[in-house]
Amino acid sequence: MATPNVKRKRLVEKSLPPAIETYIPESRLFMQLQALERRLDTKIVRKRLEVQEALGKPVYKKRILRIFVSNLAANQTGAVGLDDMDEGRLGAAEAPSWTLRIEGRLLDPTGAATKTRTASHKFSEFVNSMVVELDRDPDLYSDNVVQWRRAAAEGDVDGFEVKRRGDEDVKAKIMLDIRTATDRFKVNSPLLRELLDIRGPISKAGFIMKLWQYIKFNNLQDSDDPDQIRCDTGLALALGSPVVSFTTLPQMLHAFMTRPDPLIIEYTVRVHAGDFHMAQYAFDVEVEVEEPSRQNIGPLANVQARHRELGQIESQLAQKMQDIHNARAKRDFLRGFADDPVAFVHRWIDNQTKDLEVIMGDRRHGLEAALAAIMAADSAAQELTADRQQVLEQETAKWLKESALYDESWADEAVFHYLSAKTQERMQQLLQQQQQQQAQHAQQQHQTALGS
Repeated sequence: MATPNVKRKRLVEKSLPPAIETYIPESRLFMQLQALERRLDTKIVRKRLEVQEALGKPVYKKRILRIFVSNLAANQTGAVGLDDMDEGRLGAAEAPSWTLRIEGRLLDPTGAATKTRTASHKFSEFVNSMVVELDRDPDLYSDNVVQWRRAAAEGDVDGFEVKRRGDEDVKAKIMLDIRTATDRFKVNSPLLRELLDIRGPISKAGFIMKLWQYIKFNNLQDSDDPDQIRCDTGLALALGSPVVSFTTLPQMLHAFMTRPDPLIIEYTVRVHAGDFHMAQYAFDVEVEVEEPSRQNIGPLANVQARHRELGQIESQLAQKMQDIHNARAKRDFLRGFADDPVAFVHRWIDNQTKDLEVIMGDRRHGLEAALAAIMAADSAAQELTADRQQVLEQETAKWLKESALYDESWADEAVFHYLSAKTQERMQQLLQQQQQQQAQHAQQQHQTALGS
């Protein structure tokens, strides 16, 4: 399977060459900027992780829910007696009745334009349960209590209606359990509420934070043992102990938290002087609404564009750093030649020789290397006699036989090429002999034909 040709990113040195500050004093500012950039990158990575974690959690914003209570009255002019209603003899006229309506609407944020308004929410989204108690004679009416509780499979509605028969005004008590995004509790200790300035339902974390602020403000933490809290007169009276440990504080506060009181609305259902009646006041309740994820990531919408821009700047910076390194290498090269040309040329030749040896296989091979090694050790190598030459050849053959020269990785490939060359040479010889034999045979046939 063919793999795609992926262009690998070249790694470029992004640090300045050493001792460059001697020639360019301004380079110190660049080094300080690099140190600042490293610290900034560390903070950015930490903040990026925090933002990614925050994006996975819902964000809630406080809004105002306005509750309206009203009622409708029907067929109140031609009232029918109770006897007629019980016997079901209504005739052409219907029984008098009334309908209690409890509705709610989420107010738009201050200054929000029409196009920027969020999706509408239903009233029942913010209610866990509702109880309506009607002040009627229980001997005549058995359905004086109406209850509603939130169900998982039930859809949300804009309001609730309670319809009953009757031609008299009825007092109604409406109790609403407002739903919150986080669990909130009521602090049942008036002294604690006064000390910590708690004015309504509060979460457990908020309760602990309020208490910690009170402890810090009044310097109640023990200096010798920070885990111990030395309560003042008011806090000791509220908690029931002059000394409290931090480890037991959350469990101790749990005893002071209860479910918040429901919202109670008193309303009188009126059936006379008109068919529609509304309460004199509306009721505003603070609720928590989940912010759309699209708004949560608004400040991060152009992160990708900024990331590409930073990538281009990084590429330009890397190219400039590479130019600086090349310029420094060129300067060192020319500076070395200007200081001592002879020594520079000798060093350059030595370096080139080593590079050539690496390219050619790191060492010279074969008889040349053996003769050079032995002749270099022989002080009289310049005046070789025939006997000395024969001795040298024998020592060379012995050195080649005992050395590990042919155990290297190139030996198998060299033998293969050598045998291939010999095979080709032998095939050429056989082909030439065959051609010569064919030519001789043809010449003999030609001579025989001429003789006959």
